Amino acid sequence: MNTAISRMQFLRGDFSGQIAPVRPPWSCAEHTFTQLCNQCGKCIEQCPTDIIKTGRGGYPVIEFHSGECLFCDDCATACETGAIKKIDVVPAWDIRASIDTNLCLTYQKVECFSCSDPCETRAIKMTPQPGGISIPTLITAQCTGCGACYAVCPVTAININSLTREAL
Repeated sequence: MNTAISRMQFLRGDFSGQIAPVRPPWSCAEHTFTQLCNQCGKCIEQCPTDIIKTGRGGYPVIEFHSGECLFCDDCATACETGAIKKIDVVPAWDIRASIDTNLCLTYQKVECFSCSDPCETRAIKMTPQPGGISIPTLITAQCTGCGACYAVCPVTAININSLTREAL
């Protein structure tokens, strides 16, 4: 089956046309989001951790390199178009962390607690190993996708994944 994709999708490696950028929490579905969002940048200005950046087309995207989401709802409060609208849903989006065991220092026998220490929900637990060091165990059901573990990982072993798409 031939699927036509845009040049931008090709350059990002989105050959299926299914990879959507990570939008701020409580954002509506991607198609509706791009129709409602007027690229005003108010959500970007209001983010206290500066993780909301201007993405392609001027639409806001989340970049966890800068920090974590506090779920403060400042972005939703600033949005006047309804593209980001806080609803009482926990978690606020469909993304979760995952650990690449090929990169993780603990799997290389180096003690590291970088990902588990900042995890407020305790979704990453350090599991002691007999005769060895503790390794991180991710409890996906407890993960809110806040990204607190992402930027602090010294070897980028943390990925942020959508429950419906591949690693971002």
